[in-house]
Amino acid sequence: MAGNLKKFVNPRFIKTIDLALMKPLLARHEGKYKGFSVDLLDQEEDAAREALEKLLTGAEDSYPEGLRGDLHRIAELGDARGLEIIQAQAVRQGVDLFPDIKTGDEDAPNKAHDPKHIAVRVFLEHPDLFDAAADHMAMLTADRLHEFAGRERGVAIDLTAEKVEAFRTAVAALFRDAFLGDYCRVGDYEDDDEINLVVSHGSMVSTMPVVEGQVERVISVRQISHAVLRYSENTGMLRLARIRKAHQPEIAELFASIILDRPGFFDGDDAQDLYTLRPVELAGPGFAFDAAYDPLIDKVLIIEAAADLMAPGKKGYPRVVRTLRSRDLGGDALQHFGSTPVSFGGAWRLGELVFRILFKGDGKRQPQVTVKLRPPGVVQFRRTQHEARVMKLIERNGLMNDRDDFEVVDAAE
Repeated sequence: MAGNLKKFVNPRFIKTIDLALMKPLLARHEGKYKGFSVDLLDQEEDAAREALEKLLTGAEDSYPEGLRGDLHRIAELGDARGLEIIQAQAVRQGVDLFPDIKTGDEDAPNKAHDPKHIAVRVFLEHPDLFDAAADHMAMLTADRLHEFAGRERGVAIDLTAEKVEAFRTAVAALFRDAFLGDYCRVGDYEDDDEINLVVSHGSMVSTMPVVEGQVERVISVRQISHAVLRYSENTGMLRLARIRKAHQPEIAELFASIILDRPGFFDGDDAQDLYTLRPVELAGPGFAFDAAYDPLIDKVLIIEAAADLMAPGKKGYPRVVRTLRSRDLGGDALQHFGSTPVSFGGAWRLGELVFRILFKGDGKRQPQVTVKLRPPGVVQFRRTQHEARVMKLIERNGLMNDRDDFEVVDAAE
């Protein structure tokens, strides 16, 4: 059984899960089991749990692929963080989750309050809420975003169900060819000026050897992957996460032509020429971030930097022939280049910068965000409530290319 399922379907879960929940979950795949019937759960409780344990702790090929998929999805939300997201989505949708179990602590803690149990119940009884929670989990955990700048700012979206379905159909065809799977679902969510799309699709089939008794078998598993698209109407920026690099331009064009009704909106020459480290190179090892404008930022530490030695390559294009990395958790990573051959005025270029932003807070541990910036198009950090501040810091320190300048140049040409 896959690692995260072993942690989820553990002995404690099997001994405490409400059998009235497990029966409809397993019944979704009735007739596809090997040596098991859902009717076994109608026995006395001890015998029923013994049958359930034999099923869930045995080899994964003893139950159908559909059940494996269900359990993988439930496991993603079956912890404290998942419960928090489920509760937030319930409030947003106006769903009163299980009022009958809210007083379960009058005599003893209610096992129905366990995040795993709630995840199973929501999966069965509130599938739309469950899908929304899974999508938001994907959005929160997406940290490496690849960005495409549109040809102009302020292009609003008239998002309709027909557009979402047309986009789903087009993306499903792309992923079907790439991953050889048919499953594809698109969730759409608005967040202030941002439109978020989460595309859930089957990933490549993986195989693993398992042992049942003295027999070794090989089973196949197709897990669900979540591609994330975030579009800002104010900036005209499209951010993609968990999408193969080869697929990114095509998916950006599908978004432009179907969702925006603006074919070619993201295929400008500067669409991915978004960030620069030139101000750092000009300042040299003494560069420091200016965060005085933001009263909530305590300090910014430069903890890692990569200097690339460039040389002419094929057809005259520069290539990296050597890289020197400097890492210092105290914040002096750039300064260490002062004692090396690195000189950013010549053949050396700063290829990557990693910095840690420490925010002021009341707790014992300061809130912090670690950011990796690699021009021209990658900024990587775990998305938090400080996302807007992170992007503002990058812009205020001159590390974001001014696209208005590009538009003036394009017009002049």
